[in-house]
Amino acid sequence: MPSDASDLTRPELPDPRFRCNLKFAVLVVAVFPLLVSLGFWQLARAATKEQALATFALQRSAPPLPLSALDLSDGSSLTGRRVELRGRYLPAKAFLLDNRVFRGRVGYELLMPFADDSGQIALVNRGWLLAPSTRDKLPAIETPAEALVLQGRLYRSVTRTAAALYASAGWPSVVQAMDVDALAAQAGLQAAPYLVLLDPGQPGVTEADWPQVNMSPARHQAYALQWFLLAVGLLVVFAVGGTNLRQWLAARAHPR
Repeated sequence: MPSDASDLTRPELPDPRFRCNLKFAVLVVAVFPLLVSLGFWQLARAATKEQALATFALQRSAPPLPLSALDLSDGSSLTGRRVELRGRYLPAKAFLLDNRVFRGRVGYELLMPFADDSGQIALVNRGWLLAPSTRDKLPAIETPAEALVLQGRLYRSVTRTAAALYASAGWPSVVQAMDVDALAAQAGLQAAPYLVLLDPGQPGVTEADWPQVNMSPARHQAYALQWFLLAVGLLVVFAVGGTNLRQWLAARAHPR
């Protein structure tokens, strides 16, 4: 029997032992490092984009160089370098890069070889064309026939074998990916390994707006913050719902 009847109404003291939901803890151990690593990956991407924007700013201020003045085979990246082309379009071997969205509208980007007076051939991007109402039709292509002086900047895409695998027969050829080497081989041409993004307003250029990076550093930083907040939120939910942390702290504050 209890020695004192008051013991029957004495409130239960907090459990002094720390307890947690084991399955929940395993989930936290697995997911928390992933969320943190994704946050740091986004911060690294932001730093890369900031460096790319700084490089583009320097290259934009530099005068365009003739294509023949650049060593395109030295292995260093010339992406963003401004160039000047003198010669003529080669409209017989045009490519339509499929599923390109421009200001909310679906269409194609027009890629076409250009014969420079230096003897080199460059694949140039002439901008965006609106897709016809049905897929069995292709947009009309108008090409200046006279000799032209064009300016643009070099762009080197990541190799995508899909360009060769999913190219339609005939000309213009509809392609699903942009790979300069594969497209040049399909056209039977020896072309420079860089695509030239022609400046808006150049002769033969349709609607064009070339972003310097596909996502701003600020957007990457915002994504990083989201990942870090998710990681913190996971810890808070685990502490509140997966452990007896509050009772354990109360027991330490008021020991028996």
